[in-house]
Amino acid sequence: MAEYTFDGKDLRNATGKKLGEVDRSYIRSCNAALLGELDRKNIRDPRGKKILEFDGKTVKDDRGKKIATIAEISTLIDGDPGIDMVAAWYFFIKTQTAFMA
Repeated sequence: MAEYTFDGKDLRNATGKKLGEVDRSYIRSCNAALLGELDRKNIRDPRGKKILEFDGKTVKDDRGKKIATIAEISTLIDGDPGIDMVAAWYFFIKTQTAFMA
């Protein structure tokens, strides 16, 4: 069983606490702060800079380097795979674990 669940809108941890949400094309934290934006196959930061690109299978950074695959992300998160899940994974799981390390 995965550590997180994603229902297409909200990302929740194993205890059910809401970590953040995807509101149409915006990624927001649980306190409604804007963290990023979805732009077709790109994920942008709040200032509009491209930070990730998702082609349907792999996630690449702004320089084109492979970061992860949708299969790897699906092992952490239960839900429908797509760009929404990738954005939630990046902003709420990957960046949070980077700050803790």
